[in-house]
Amino acid sequence: MSDVLLFVLVAGGMILAHEFGHFLMAKARGIRVEEFGIGFPPRLLTMFEAGGTRYTLNAIPLGGFVRPAGEDNPDIPGGLASASKTTRALVLLAGPATNILLGFLAFTLAFRFTAPDTSRVLVSDVDPQSPGEAAGILPGDIIVQVDGVPIDGVSTLQSVVAENAGVQTEVVVERRGETHTVELVPRLNPPEGQGPIGILLGSPIKTVSWGEALLLGADATAYQVSLTVRLPVLLLQGEVQPEQARVSGLKGIYDMLAWANDVDQASQRPFFTLQLIGVIGIGLAIANLLPIPALDGGRLTFLAIEAITRRRVAARIEGMAHTVGFAVLLALLVYITIQDFLNPIALPR
Repeated sequence: MSDVLLFVLVAGGMILAHEFGHFLMAKARGIRVEEFGIGFPPRLLTMFEAGGTRYTLNAIPLGGFVRPAGEDNPDIPGGLASASKTTRALVLLAGPATNILLGFLAFTLAFRFTAPDTSRVLVSDVDPQSPGEAAGILPGDIIVQVDGVPIDGVSTLQSVVAENAGVQTEVVVERRGETHTVELVPRLNPPEGQGPIGILLGSPIKTVSWGEALLLGADATAYQVSLTVRLPVLLLQGEVQPEQARVSGLKGIYDMLAWANDVDQASQRPFFTLQLIGVIGIGLAIANLLPIPALDGGRLTFLAIEAITRRRVAARIEGMAHTVGFAVLLALLVYITIQDFLNPIALPR
């Protein structure tokens, strides 16, 4: 699949699914929906009309939109703004919830295709002129033991290697079903971007059932939601570097999907691509829940104010806030996109 087509399907699909979540909940709660559009205007054609809703196909193929009646006007009967607070909250939350659901499904499919066996450590690559290369370690080897310590994960390997820095160390690897023992000296001060041994670590693939894949998908979804929510705190604590937490625009998403679509091992491409789709889905959901006017979170904030004060913010004021918020978000998107071109995201090679 070409990188451009993959980008359009993933980015456009996530946005369209988000809007479809709003659409389904609005219909379920009796809100009149005037239009559901695939793509963004200009409009190409009206495909059909059903249930009082016009279904349209539009020229720009990156997502879609839903146009409920009376979105910002509480005087329109059967519209969104005139509905109960519960209905409005459910409609607003349905979009992000759909993205989280799609993220969960993407993670689940990723693990069903190629679940990593994190209890074993795979050598993905070996740096030239490193202790690993000199000892004869090859890509595809499984690290079984280091200094007599059984290796049951990446953290165990890193800990044992660190303890043996500068010391002659025995390493046992598994290669095509046979074990080989090599000796090397982990470096005390490895070159920048390399480890003490000079190997790139990964996990071998294992086959899991649908039940296991669902559990792994749920764990990955919960972790990604937690990580995204905690990211500002982790940045302030210095546990995450700014470059690792930078916000990506459409160009950055394209670069990441193109990277996943071009990994050396074809069998690993579905895993990396689906993992990225999961991350993108969760990120889109959390971003939309930020209390910024024009976003779902901004509208939920006005709804919360209404619930607390028992008074509705004037439609004119709320509408103005959303207009200003949209302009700010548009400017921010342009800035992020420019940064994606000038300073592309560093991806593994």
